[in-house]
Amino acid sequence: MTIPRRWLLRSLLGTCATAFLSTAHPGVAGAAQSGHVVVIGAGLAGLVAAYELQRGGWRVTVVEARDRVGGRIFTLREPFAEGQYAEGGGEYIDSLRVHTQMHHYIRAMGLRLQPVNRVPSEGVYYLQGKKLPISDRDLQATFGAQTWQDDDRFWATLEDLAQTITDLDHPELTPGAAELDTVVLSRWIDKLGQAPLARVLTEQYLRGEYDDPEWLSLFFLMQQAALYGQVPDHRIEMYRIHGGNHQLPEALARRLQTPVILNAPVTDVVQTALGVTVRHAQGAVEADYAIVAAPLPPLRAVRFEPALSPELQTAIAELNYGSHVKVISQFRQRTWQTQHHTSGLTITDLPIGFVSEATADQPGQGGILTAYVSGIYGRQLMAMDDRDRHQTVLDQLDEIYPGTAAQVQTAVSVVWPRDRYAGGSYSAYGPGQLTRFWPAFRRPYGRLIFAGEHTDAYIGYMEGAVR
Repeated sequence: MTIPRRWLLRSLLGTCATAFLSTAHPGVAGAAQSGHVVVIGAGLAGLVAAYELQRGGWRVTVVEARDRVGGRIFTLREPFAEGQYAEGGGEYIDSLRVHTQMHHYIRAMGLRLQPVNRVPSEGVYYLQGKKLPISDRDLQATFGAQTWQDDDRFWATLEDLAQTITDLDHPELTPGAAELDTVVLSRWIDKLGQAPLARVLTEQYLRGEYDDPEWLSLFFLMQQAALYGQVPDHRIEMYRIHGGNHQLPEALARRLQTPVILNAPVTDVVQTALGVTVRHAQGAVEADYAIVAAPLPPLRAVRFEPALSPELQTAIAELNYGSHVKVISQFRQRTWQTQHHTSGLTITDLPIGFVSEATADQPGQGGILTAYVSGIYGRQLMAMDDRDRHQTVLDQLDEIYPGTAAQVQTAVSVVWPRDRYAGGSYSAYGPGQLTRFWPAFRRPYGRLIFAGEHTDAYIGYMEGAVR
């Protein structure tokens, strides 16, 4: 068994709008010099679509509900001291061979990558009250070979199933896809008969990546395993953007000829034979086409005329989203390093699930730990006020690293499911949803094109947004 893949919160949207418009509407490319596209949402998907369309000769207007660009890319600098910062939303970038488009746009915007320098052996498992290095050898020595073997068997069995998916962009064409999509992941795991601790590790991984396994489709996990099955773990979650991930959406927005219209939640999208009108809180935009690059939950408040297809209406109403909460705490001293001799990377069976240091490569005597709490445990934190939420996480951190609580300076929560313009952290397809909703998202509906991480195989990653 290797360190579980892609544990952290990622974010946002996707598709290549220029290519989509050209192929979906013959003759559109030739009309580009005089055409106008309105983009709904100034997250990464919307901004990349706008940037590429503008490069192709289109006139583009972007409308955004928030008072900032970036969507679920959200670098936090306040209330932290010493100039330190942490990512409240999408955080990690894989290697160039994996997240090819993120690397492309980071270079194009003149930004730099910061290696995470996260060595698994310098982190710890904290399981059943025991602290041990993150290694297969230590896991077996402490809890027995069966735990390691059963955890490894989960991955091996899943990856064997995933080999049947040969087209990641069209998983619904896989033989038996519809039937596999109805299988509830937790029930499939039941049949594996894992040892108790192996089951806990499996469930914590799935919560951190997506959602509780009872809310997930087996076929969705097969698609994700097919995407990442051949990627070595050392190529995953390698980088952040030096100085903060927020710089990428801000740089994209600065490249647009027409400034993004902020504080403009959309109320109506009206299509006719001649174009699209998007009404929002600041007025209205008339265009030839619209790209809908917002997360799905906020679209439930938007009136579409004519009504969207039944598949799209159902997807907007029902697509499952993860319930991830980030609790980000700053400490006067990095006690996890100075007293406990670890990097802060922690995988635990406690509700906080996964912890990492946000400031490993930042100056300052203090440091920031991010607890990434998800699934049922994320929903429990959501129900608390900030004070209780922060104390709950701090108590668990202090159990793992005694003395940490005494050094706390401040804490902040980012609760994406409570964010009115997100409605969840990122998509996590439930039973029966991938084969029903995926094809609907990936084809145009009249003059509308849908974009976002929910439309790409790199679900939840920033890479899924920019593709």
